[in-house]
Amino acid sequence: MNDWVVLAVIYAAVFISSPLIAVFHELGHALAYLVLTKPRRIDIYIGSYGSRKNVLRFNAGKLRFYVKKSFPFVRGIGLCRSYKAETDYKKYVVILLAGVAFTLISAGIIALIAFTAHAHILVQIACYIFLSFSFLSLLGNLIPREIIGSFDNKLDSDGKQLLFTLKIKNRLPDYVSAIKSLKNRDYVEAVANLKLVLAGVPKNREVLNLLIPIALEAGQLDDAASTIATLEGMGPLSNDVLFYKGGLQSLRRQHEEAINTYSEVIKKDKNHILALTNIGYELVEKGAHQVAKRALDRAIKLKPTFPQPYANLAYSKIMQGDLKEGKRLIDTCLELNEYIADAYKALGLYHLKLKDKANASANFEKAAALDGTIDLTVHLEELASLQEQT
Repeated sequence: MNDWVVLAVIYAAVFISSPLIAVFHELGHALAYLVLTKPRRIDIYIGSYGSRKNVLRFNAGKLRFYVKKSFPFVRGIGLCRSYKAETDYKKYVVILLAGVAFTLISAGIIALIAFTAHAHILVQIACYIFLSFSFLSLLGNLIPREIIGSFDNKLDSDGKQLLFTLKIKNRLPDYVSAIKSLKNRDYVEAVANLKLVLAGVPKNREVLNLLIPIALEAGQLDDAASTIATLEGMGPLSNDVLFYKGGLQSLRRQHEEAINTYSEVIKKDKNHILALTNIGYELVEKGAHQVAKRALDRAIKLKPTFPQPYANLAYSKIMQGDLKEGKRLIDTCLELNEYIADAYKALGLYHLKLKDKANASANFEKAAALDGTIDLTVHLEELASLQEQT
Protein backbone atom coordinates (compact mmCIF):
# COMPACT_ATOMS: atom_id res chain seq x y z
CA MET A 1 0.00 0.00 0.00
CA ASN A 2 1.30 3.44 -0.92
CA ASP A 3 2.67 5.22 2.14
CA TRP A 4 1.40 8.56 0.83
CA VAL A 5 -2.13 7.19 0.66
CA VAL A 6 -1.92 6.00 4.26
CA LEU A 7 -0.59 9.38 5.39
CA ALA A 8 -3.33 11.17 3.45
CA VAL A 9 -6.03 9.05 5.11
CA ILE A 10 -4.56 9.61 8.55
CA TYR A 11 -4.33 13.35 7.95
CA ALA A 12 -7.91 13.49 6.62
CA ALA A 13 -9.22 11.48 9.60
CA VAL A 14 -7.43 13.74 12.09
CA PHE A 15 -8.63 16.85 10.24
CA ILE A 16 -12.29 15.85 10.07
CA SER A 17 -12.52 14.32 13.55
CA SER A 18 -12.63 17.63 15.44
CA PRO A 19 -15.59 19.25 13.61
CA LEU A 20 -17.45 15.92 13.49
CA ILE A 21 -17.02 15.48 17.24
CA ALA A 22 -18.50 18.97 17.71
CA VAL A 23 -21.55 17.88 15.70
CA PHE A 24 -22.06 14.65 17.67
CA HIS A 25 -21.40 16.40 20.99
CA GLU A 26 -23.99 19.14 20.50
CA LEU A 27 -26.49 16.63 19.09
CA GLY A 28 -26.05 14.61 22.28
CA HIS A 29 -27.00 17.61 24.41
CA ALA A 30 -29.90 18.43 22.09
CA LEU A 31 -31.37 14.92 22.14
CA ALA A 32 -31.19 14.84 25.93
CA TYR A 33 -32.97 18.21 26.11
CA LEU A 34 -35.67 16.93 23.72
CA VAL A 35 -36.31 13.83 25.81
CA LEU A 36 -36.02 15.29 29.31
CA THR A 37 -36.94 18.98 29.05
CA LYS A 38 -39.09 19.15 25.89
CA PRO A 39 -38.27 22.74 24.85
CA ARG A 40 -40.05 24.40 21.94
CA ARG A 41 -36.72 25.01 20.21
CA ILE A 42 -33.03 24.22 20.50
CA ASP A 43 -30.26 26.17 18.78
CA ILE A 44 -27.15 24.23 17.78
CA TYR A 45 -23.99 26.12 16.77
CA ILE A 46 -21.17 24.32 15.01
CA GLY A 47 -17.83 26.08 14.61
CA SER A 48 -18.55 28.83 17.14
CA TYR A 49 -19.79 29.48 20.67
CA GLY A 50 -22.98 31.16 19.53
CA SER A 51 -22.05 33.39 16.60
CA ARG A 52 -24.56 33.80 13.76
CA LYS A 53 -22.13 35.43 11.37
CA ASN A 54 -21.29 33.61 8.13
CA VAL A 55 -23.38 30.56 8.97
CA LEU A 56 -25.57 28.10 7.10
CA ARG A 57 -28.89 28.00 8.89
CA PHE A 58 -31.36 25.13 8.61
CA ASN A 59 -34.03 23.47 10.72
CA ALA A 60 -34.70 19.86 11.63
CA GLY A 61 -37.89 19.72 13.67
CA LYS A 62 -37.26 21.62 16.90
CA LEU A 63 -33.55 21.83 16.14
CA ARG A 64 -32.18 24.97 14.50
CA PHE A 65 -28.62 24.64 13.22
CA TYR A 66 -26.09 27.43 12.73
CA VAL A 67 -23.10 25.89 10.97
CA LYS A 68 -20.12 27.95 9.87
CA LYS A 69 -20.04 28.18 6.09
CA SER A 70 -16.41 27.10 6.11
CA PHE A 71 -17.34 23.71 7.60
CA PRO A 72 -15.40 21.39 7.94
CA PHE A 73 -12.61 23.99 7.90
CA VAL A 74 -13.70 25.20 11.32
CA ARG A 75 -12.61 24.90 14.92
CA GLY A 76 -14.06 21.84 16.59
CA ILE A 77 -16.26 23.85 18.91
CA GLY A 78 -19.98 24.29 19.34
CA LEU A 79 -22.84 25.29 21.58
CA CYS A 80 -26.27 23.85 22.35
CA ARG A 81 -28.84 26.31 23.67
CA SER A 82 -32.27 25.19 24.82
CA TYR A 83 -35.19 27.62 24.96
CA LYS A 84 -36.36 25.93 28.15
CA ALA A 85 -33.99 25.60 31.09
CA GLU A 86 -33.95 22.39 33.09
CA THR A 87 -34.62 22.85 36.81
CA ASP A 88 -34.26 19.23 37.96
CA TYR A 89 -30.58 18.81 38.78
CA LYS A 90 -30.60 15.06 38.05
CA LYS A 91 -31.97 15.63 34.57
CA TYR A 92 -29.52 18.47 33.98
CA VAL A 93 -26.61 16.22 34.97
CA VAL A 94 -27.78 13.74 32.32
CA ILE A 95 -28.01 16.57 29.75
CA LEU A 96 -24.49 17.73 30.56
CA LEU A 97 -23.09 14.20 30.26
CA ALA A 98 -25.06 13.44 27.10
CA GLY A 99 -22.68 15.37 24.84
CA VAL A 100 -19.57 13.33 25.58
CA ALA A 101 -21.54 10.10 26.03
CA PHE A 102 -23.32 10.37 22.68
CA THR A 103 -20.05 11.22 20.91
CA LEU A 104 -18.11 8.32 22.41
CA ILE A 105 -20.91 5.80 21.94
CA SER A 106 -21.45 6.89 18.31
CA ALA A 107 -17.73 6.65 17.58
CA GLY A 108 -17.62 3.22 19.25
CA ILE A 109 -20.57 1.93 17.18
CA ILE A 110 -19.03 3.21 13.93
CA ALA A 111 -15.68 1.61 14.81
CA LEU A 112 -17.36 -1.66 15.83
CA ILE A 113 -19.25 -1.87 12.54
CA ALA A 114 -16.06 -1.16 10.56
CA PHE A 115 -14.04 -3.77 12.45
CA THR A 116 -16.80 -6.41 12.47
CA ALA A 117 -17.47 -5.98 8.74
CA HIS A 118 -13.73 -6.23 8.03
CA ALA A 119 -13.75 -2.88 6.26
CA HIS A 120 -10.67 -1.74 4.39
CA ILE A 121 -7.70 -1.19 6.70
CA LEU A 122 -7.71 2.53 5.89
CA VAL A 123 -11.34 2.79 6.97
CA GLN A 124 -10.48 0.98 10.20
CA ILE A 125 -7.58 3.37 10.80
CA ALA A 126 -9.88 6.35 10.26
CA CYS A 127 -12.45 4.89 12.69
CA TYR A 128 -9.75 4.22 15.29
CA ILE A 129 -8.57 7.83 15.02
CA PHE A 130 -12.12 9.13 15.38
CA LEU A 131 -12.70 6.90 18.42
CA SER A 132 -9.44 8.07 20.01
CA PHE A 133 -10.29 11.73 19.47
CA SER A 134 -13.76 11.12 20.91
CA PHE A 135 -12.19 9.75 24.08
CA LEU A 136 -9.86 12.76 24.29
CA SER A 137 -12.88 15.01 23.79
CA LEU A 138 -14.58 13.31 26.74
CA LEU A 139 -11.61 14.07 28.97
CA GLY A 140 -11.31 17.65 27.68
CA ASN A 141 -14.97 18.45 28.19
CA LEU A 142 -15.20 16.96 31.66
CA ILE A 143 -12.23 18.94 32.97
CA PRO A 144 -13.70 21.88 34.96
CA ARG A 145 -12.51 25.03 33.20
CA GLU A 146 -13.66 28.32 31.76
CA ILE A 147 -13.88 28.62 27.99
CA ILE A 148 -13.20 31.98 26.40
CA GLY A 149 -15.45 32.41 23.36
CA SER A 150 -14.35 33.95 20.09
CA PHE A 151 -16.46 37.08 20.64
CA ASP A 152 -15.91 37.97 24.30
CA ASN A 153 -18.47 35.65 25.84
CA LYS A 154 -17.34 33.43 28.69
CA LEU A 155 -18.54 29.85 28.84
CA ASP A 156 -17.92 26.97 31.20
CA SER A 157 -16.97 23.46 30.15
CA ASP A 158 -19.45 20.65 30.74
CA GLY A 159 -17.29 19.52 33.64
CA LYS A 160 -17.41 22.89 35.37
CA GLN A 161 -21.17 23.16 34.85
CA LEU A 162 -21.56 19.64 36.20
CA LEU A 163 -19.66 20.44 39.40
CA PHE A 164 -21.62 23.65 39.88
CA THR A 165 -24.94 21.84 39.38
CA LEU A 166 -24.01 19.19 41.94
CA LYS A 167 -22.99 21.90 44.43
CA ILE A 168 -26.28 23.78 44.30
CA LYS A 169 -28.45 20.68 43.72
CA ASN A 170 -31.97 21.44 44.98
CA ARG A 171 -31.36 25.20 44.61
CA LEU A 172 -31.12 24.84 40.84
CA PRO A 173 -34.72 26.11 40.28
CA ASP A 174 -33.87 29.33 42.16
CA TYR A 175 -30.68 29.72 40.14
CA VAL A 176 -32.53 29.21 36.86
CA SER A 177 -35.10 31.81 37.95
CA ALA A 178 -32.27 34.23 38.75
CA ILE A 179 -30.75 33.80 35.29
CA LYS A 180 -34.17 34.31 33.69
CA SER A 181 -34.72 37.50 35.72
CA LEU A 182 -31.25 38.69 34.75
CA LYS A 183 -32.01 38.21 31.05
CA ASN A 184 -35.21 40.20 31.56
CA ARG A 185 -33.20 42.91 33.38
CA ASP A 186 -35.25 42.40 36.50
CA TYR A 187 -32.22 42.81 38.74
CA VAL A 188 -34.11 43.06 42.02
CA GLU A 189 -35.81 39.72 41.40
CA ALA A 190 -32.50 38.19 40.27
CA VAL A 191 -30.87 39.27 43.54
CA ALA A 192 -33.74 37.79 45.54
CA ASN A 193 -33.41 34.44 43.76
CA LEU A 194 -29.64 34.32 44.18
CA LYS A 195 -30.09 34.94 47.90
CA LEU A 196 -32.31 31.86 47.99
CA VAL A 197 -29.54 29.88 46.33
CA LEU A 198 -27.01 31.18 48.86
CA ALA A 199 -29.33 30.17 51.71
CA GLY A 200 -28.52 26.60 50.72
CA VAL A 201 -24.89 27.09 49.64
CA PRO A 202 -23.68 30.23 51.50
CA LYS A 203 -20.02 29.92 50.47
CA ASN A 204 -20.47 29.19 46.77
CA ARG A 205 -18.01 31.45 44.92
CA GLU A 206 -19.79 31.24 41.56
CA VAL A 207 -23.07 32.49 43.03
CA LEU A 208 -21.36 35.14 45.17
CA ASN A 209 -19.42 36.40 42.14
CA LEU A 210 -22.62 36.61 40.11
CA LEU A 211 -24.56 38.38 42.85
CA ILE A 212 -22.23 41.40 43.09
CA PRO A 213 -22.74 42.99 39.62
CA ILE A 214 -26.47 42.23 39.72
CA ALA A 215 -26.80 43.87 43.14
CA LEU A 216 -24.95 46.91 41.80
CA GLU A 217 -27.34 47.08 38.84
CA ALA A 218 -30.28 46.79 41.23
CA GLY A 219 -28.89 49.63 43.34
CA GLN A 220 -28.62 47.31 46.34
CA LEU A 221 -25.22 48.57 47.41
CA ASP A 222 -25.31 47.05 50.89
CA ASP A 223 -25.88 43.59 49.40
CA ALA A 224 -22.96 44.11 47.02
CA ALA A 225 -20.75 45.29 49.89
CA SER A 226 -21.61 42.36 52.15
CA THR A 227 -21.02 39.89 49.31
CA ILE A 228 -17.60 41.41 48.57
CA ALA A 229 -16.78 41.22 52.28
CA THR A 230 -17.76 37.54 52.30
CA LEU A 231 -15.46 36.83 49.36
CA GLU A 232 -12.63 38.79 50.99
CA GLY A 233 -12.98 36.52 54.00
CA MET A 234 -12.57 33.50 51.71
CA GLY A 235 -9.26 34.66 50.21
CA PRO A 236 -7.85 37.10 47.63
CA LEU A 237 -10.45 38.68 45.36
CA SER A 238 -10.47 37.86 41.68
CA ASN A 239 -9.78 40.74 39.33
CA ASP A 240 -13.45 40.84 38.30
CA VAL A 241 -14.64 41.16 41.90
CA LEU A 242 -11.93 43.74 42.56
CA PHE A 243 -13.32 45.77 39.65
CA TYR A 244 -16.84 45.55 41.08
CA LYS A 245 -15.45 46.71 44.43
CA GLY A 246 -14.13 49.79 42.63
CA GLY A 247 -17.55 50.29 41.07
CA LEU A 248 -19.19 50.10 44.50
CA GLN A 249 -16.75 52.69 45.82
CA SER A 250 -17.49 54.97 42.86
CA LEU A 251 -21.23 54.71 43.50
CA ARG A 252 -20.66 55.56 47.15
CA ARG A 253 -18.57 58.60 46.12
CA GLN A 254 -15.47 57.07 47.74
CA HIS A 255 -13.32 58.47 44.98
CA GLU A 256 -9.83 57.97 46.41
CA GLU A 257 -10.64 54.39 47.38
CA ALA A 258 -12.09 53.75 43.92
CA ILE A 259 -8.94 55.07 42.22
CA ASN A 260 -6.78 52.82 44.38
CA THR A 261 -8.95 49.77 43.64
CA TYR A 262 -9.03 50.39 39.89
CA SER A 263 -5.24 50.83 40.01
CA GLU A 264 -4.96 47.33 41.53
CA VAL A 265 -7.13 45.94 38.73
CA ILE A 266 -4.99 47.60 36.05
CA LYS A 267 -1.78 46.32 37.68
CA LYS A 268 -3.10 42.81 37.22
CA ASP A 269 -4.52 43.49 33.76
CA LYS A 270 -3.17 46.56 31.96
CA ASN A 271 -5.75 46.08 29.21
CA HIS A 272 -8.82 46.05 31.47
CA ILE A 273 -10.92 48.47 29.41
CA LEU A 274 -13.61 49.04 32.03
CA ALA A 275 -11.09 49.74 34.80
CA LEU A 276 -9.19 52.14 32.52
CA THR A 277 -12.46 53.89 31.67
CA ASN A 278 -13.62 54.15 35.27
CA ILE A 279 -10.32 55.28 36.70
CA GLY A 280 -10.24 57.89 33.93
CA TYR A 281 -13.61 59.19 35.12
CA GLU A 282 -12.50 59.29 38.75
CA LEU A 283 -9.27 61.12 37.83
CA VAL A 284 -11.22 63.67 35.78
CA GLU A 285 -13.47 64.38 38.75
CA LYS A 286 -10.33 64.79 40.84
CA GLY A 287 -8.88 67.23 38.31
CA ALA A 288 -5.97 64.98 37.26
CA HIS A 289 -6.75 65.46 33.58
CA GLN A 290 -3.40 64.42 32.09
CA VAL A 291 -3.29 61.13 33.99
CA ALA A 292 -6.94 60.54 33.13
CA LYS A 293 -6.22 61.17 29.45
CA ARG A 294 -3.57 58.44 29.37
CA ALA A 295 -6.00 55.90 30.82
CA LEU A 296 -8.88 56.94 28.54
CA ASP A 297 -6.70 57.09 25.42
CA ARG A 298 -5.55 53.54 26.14
CA ALA A 299 -9.14 52.35 26.57
CA ILE A 300 -10.10 53.94 23.24
CA LYS A 301 -7.07 52.41 21.51
CA LEU A 302 -7.91 48.96 22.87
CA LYS A 303 -11.54 49.15 21.72
CA PRO A 304 -12.42 52.13 19.49
CA THR A 305 -16.09 51.08 19.35
CA PHE A 306 -16.58 51.29 23.13
CA PRO A 307 -18.43 54.59 23.71
CA GLN A 308 -17.89 55.34 27.42
CA PRO A 309 -14.23 56.50 27.28
CA TYR A 310 -15.18 59.12 24.67
CA ALA A 311 -17.79 60.55 27.06
CA ASN A 312 -15.33 60.68 29.96
CA LEU A 313 -12.62 62.28 27.82
CA ALA A 314 -15.14 64.78 26.40
CA TYR A 315 -16.10 65.80 29.94
CA SER A 316 -12.42 66.29 30.77
CA LYS A 317 -11.82 68.44 27.68
CA ILE A 318 -14.85 70.65 28.38
CA MET A 319 -13.82 71.09 32.00
CA GLN A 320 -10.46 72.32 30.72
CA GLY A 321 -12.13 74.74 28.33
CA ASP A 322 -11.48 72.83 25.09
CA LEU A 323 -15.11 72.97 23.95
CA LYS A 324 -14.48 72.10 20.31
CA GLU A 325 -12.64 68.87 21.06
CA GLY A 326 -15.11 68.04 23.81
CA LYS A 327 -18.06 68.38 21.44
CA ARG A 328 -16.33 66.23 18.84
CA LEU A 329 -15.81 63.46 21.39
CA ILE A 330 -19.44 63.71 22.53
CA ASP A 331 -20.61 63.31 18.95
CA THR A 332 -18.38 60.26 18.50
CA CYS A 333 -19.73 58.72 21.70
CA LEU A 334 -23.39 59.26 20.79
CA GLU A 335 -22.82 57.89 17.29
CA LEU A 336 -21.66 54.66 18.91
CA ASN A 337 -24.44 54.62 21.51
CA GLU A 338 -27.07 57.30 22.03
CA TYR A 339 -27.89 56.14 25.57
CA ILE A 340 -24.68 57.08 27.40
CA ALA A 341 -25.62 59.21 30.40
CA ASP A 342 -22.13 60.70 30.83
CA ALA A 343 -22.22 61.95 27.23
CA TYR A 344 -25.31 64.03 28.07
CA LYS A 345 -23.66 65.18 31.28
CA ALA A 346 -20.71 66.40 29.21
CA LEU A 347 -23.08 67.93 26.65
CA GLY A 348 -24.96 69.71 29.42
CA LEU A 349 -21.68 71.14 30.69
CA TYR A 350 -20.78 72.15 27.12
CA HIS A 351 -23.97 74.20 26.82
CA LEU A 352 -23.49 75.53 30.34
CA LYS A 353 -20.09 76.88 29.32
CA LEU A 354 -21.83 78.58 26.38
CA LYS A 355 -24.44 79.95 28.82
CA ASP A 356 -27.16 78.11 26.89
CA LYS A 357 -29.35 77.42 29.91
CA ALA A 358 -32.18 75.62 28.09
CA ASN A 359 -29.96 73.06 26.37
CA ALA A 360 -27.80 72.65 29.46
CA SER A 361 -30.88 71.86 31.55
CA ALA A 362 -32.33 69.50 28.92
CA ASN A 363 -29.12 67.48 28.67
CA PHE A 364 -28.65 67.26 32.42
CA GLU A 365 -32.22 65.99 32.70
CA LYS A 366 -31.55 63.37 30.04
CA ALA A 367 -28.38 62.25 31.83
CA ALA A 368 -30.31 61.85 35.08
CA ALA A 369 -33.08 59.93 33.32
CA LEU A 370 -30.58 57.47 31.83
CA ASP A 371 -28.62 57.00 35.05
CA GLY A 372 -30.19 57.80 38.40
CA THR A 373 -26.81 57.54 40.15
CA ILE A 374 -25.04 60.18 38.05
CA ASP A 375 -23.64 63.10 40.06
CA LEU A 376 -24.78 66.45 38.62
CA THR A 377 -24.77 68.44 41.87
CA VAL A 378 -22.03 70.96 41.02
CA HIS A 379 -23.32 71.64 37.52
CA LEU A 380 -26.93 72.01 38.60
CA GLU A 381 -25.83 74.53 41.23
CA GLU A 382 -23.91 76.42 38.56
CA LEU A 383 -26.96 76.29 36.26
CA ALA A 384 -29.23 77.59 39.05
CA SER A 385 -26.78 80.41 39.73
CA LEU A 386 -26.73 81.32 36.03
CA GLN A 387 -30.54 81.33 35.89
CA GLU A 388 -30.71 83.64 38.91
CA GLN A 389 -28.46 86.15 37.16
CA THR A 390 -31.00 86.68 34.37
